[in-house]
Formats: sequence, C-alpha cells, structure tokens
Amino acid sequence: MSVKIIYKPKSFSDRLKGGLPETMKEASLYMRSSANKKINKGIAPENSSLTKALKKGDKTLRDTNLMATSIAPHSGELWASAGTKAKQAKILQYGGVIRPKKAKALWIPFSIKTKELMRKYGKGKPADLIEAMKNDGYSFFFTSSSKIFMAQKGKGKPFALFLVRSSIKIPARPFLYFDKEDEKYIRGLIAKAIEKKLKGGKK
Repeated sequence: MSVKIIYKPKSFSDRLKGGLPETMKEASLYMRSSANKKINKGIAPENSSLTKALKKGDKTLRDTNLMATSIAPHSGELWASAGTKAKQAKILQYGGVIRPKKAKALWIPFSIKTKELMRKYGKGKPADLIEAMKNDGYSFFFTSSSKIFMAQKGKGKPFALFLVRSSIKIPARPFLYFDKEDEKYIRGLIAKAIEKKLKGGKK
C-alpha cells in the first residue's frame, strides 16, 4: 500500500516531453520522509497499558522500527509514491479486527515476563513455550473467566502467561497520507519544475 501523486499536464503537455523524473524522485523521497516523521511523532490513539509494557515505550507503530524502515520511495516521469509491503501496514493504516486463522483463539503475551521466557527457552510460539516450560517443571491453568492462562512452577507464586482472546480490535493509525504541509511542499516543487522546463531549463 502507498500514497501516490500523479501529475497530468494539460495544454502544454507536448512541452513536457520526458516528464519530470528528477522532480518526481525528489517528491517520492519527501513523501517517505514525511511518513517517517508522522510515525516518529506518534500517531493517536495511544497504546494500551499492556502494549506499552511489552514495548517498554509509549510510541505507537514503533516496536521493531520495521514499519518506518519498510517505507520505500518510487517514481516515474510524471508520478511519485511512497509505500510499504509490510503485511501489517493495512490494518495499522485503516484499523480492523484480528481473528485467529487456524487456532480457536489468539494467545497474547501477558507481560514482559512472558517475552523474557520466550527468549530464555528460545520459543516464539505459545504452544512451543508451554511445552518447554512444562518439561521444566511448570504447571498451568486458566482463570475462572478462561481469558487468562496462568503458569506456576512448583509451589511458587502463579503468574499470568497469556491473555486469550477470540479477537482483538486494532484502531486505525494512518501514517501514509498527505497533510496540508505535504500538499503545499509538493505543489510548489512541481510548479517550479514545470516553470523551469517550459523556459527551456533556465531558472
């Protein structure tokens, strides 16, 4: 998915032979930079308290920094775009509901401790982690609501391991779009390039 501009010259199109490739390249780089600035600034709504704890930070769309680094610029003679092929981009941009594809429920790490145990045992999938912990002497049980999966080692204190949900709602946090500042800059950039080209390259 991407944000894109296409310039369609009218009466003087024959005088813009070859288009404006350098200008469009500059526009695409600007669009990528603008999207990254939006992400770095933080996009509402804020993360839940659980997400903040897991990320050890409160900035949205900033976990592994994958989203920002995945945005790439593209351009041609009379068009420019900046977009990403990241799988999670669409739902982050527009929001939506995530449901399990094969399993009966989504198993969400409950806290930093769950993440630490995943690293300790080298297991990224809930089922694999549970099996490894079971072999290490842990026992497990659900709370009465069946929404929190608990773990306990021996007679130690039980702790929440996973939050179990049939679905989770992701709010829209648009990061690929034009704001007034973007539009003003790009319109000015293209206007200057057209004027220069119509004058035969002279400033």
